[in-house]
Amino acid sequence: MKKILLALALVSASFAVQAQSSNYMIIQGGGNLGFANEGYKGAFNGYSAHFIFGKNYNERAYLGLGLGNERLKGTYKTNNPHETNQAEYSYDQNLFPIFVDGRLPIGEFNEVSRIGLWANAGYAPKLSAQYDKGFLFKAGFFYLHDTPFKTKWTISAAYGYQQLTKNIFMKDFQHQHFNVSVGLMFK
Repeated sequence: MKKILLALALVSASFAVQAQSSNYMIIQGGGNLGFANEGYKGAFNGYSAHFIFGKNYNERAYLGLGLGNERLKGTYKTNNPHETNQAEYSYDQNLFPIFVDGRLPIGEFNEVSRIGLWANAGYAPKLSAQYDKGFLFKAGFFYLHDTPFKTKWTISAAYGYQQLTKNIFMKDFQHQHFNVSVGLMFK
């Protein structure tokens, strides 16, 4: 995993050096605050780190492909009072999401700051015993501070849905969380 992230960082750095205005790259990190897990009591919190590469369509839209690493941790038990197994279990897994990233600016505060809508959809494959798998979806708002230099910074807030299939005692999780991320955009 460390070798993959190191190679990704090297590719990202070379991409940033040769970046043209028609491409973009985002490096962002943030936190996940779980609020619902259908059929269960308990939700999972954690963090996320994403690398996104894509095409900038004249500052009107952005479409890219992303890779990431996410960590979710918490406890859960069934919320069905008639279930025979009322034990509490812990959940502590990583995710390696691969997703499509779309961003659509919808307004400007001034010449250097914009707000917009964004959405991600994809899948997290199982890489090892420490990684869970499942489909994912995130959507929300972003703020972009567009400095005159190639490096810009961005903040985003979103609702996230993540299918988690590692639950060996009961059915799959349909986990929902809020995500807040801060990052750098190179374009």
